Amino acid sequence: MRSVVRVVLSLLPLGLTPALGYVLANGHLNLGGGEKDILVLLPWLVWSLLFAVSSWVFWRREYSITRSLLASALVGLFGLAIVGVALTILGQLGIGGLL
Repeated sequence: MRSVVRVVLSLLPLGLTPALGYVLANGHLNLGGGEKDILVLLPWLVWSLLFAVSSWVFWRREYSITRSLLASALVGLFGLAIVGVALTILGQLGIGGLL
């Protein structure tokens, strides 16, 4: 039972991604950006993938559920920040066609 709870909690953000996309695409959730609201899904998807993978890693290292969820959320947050900084640097340098 404990492992089922752990798997459900680690995959919940990833599983909610299509629902969030549906709500944003149909205009039920308006973030003020018009059609650009759907771009919120990209960082959400990156964060949820990092969260799911790191939850699994912390589970294998036998962390408690609370500690592994908190650590996974932080890993996802810092990973998303690293991706954002890397894309900003690449955009400023004009590398890879990102102008």
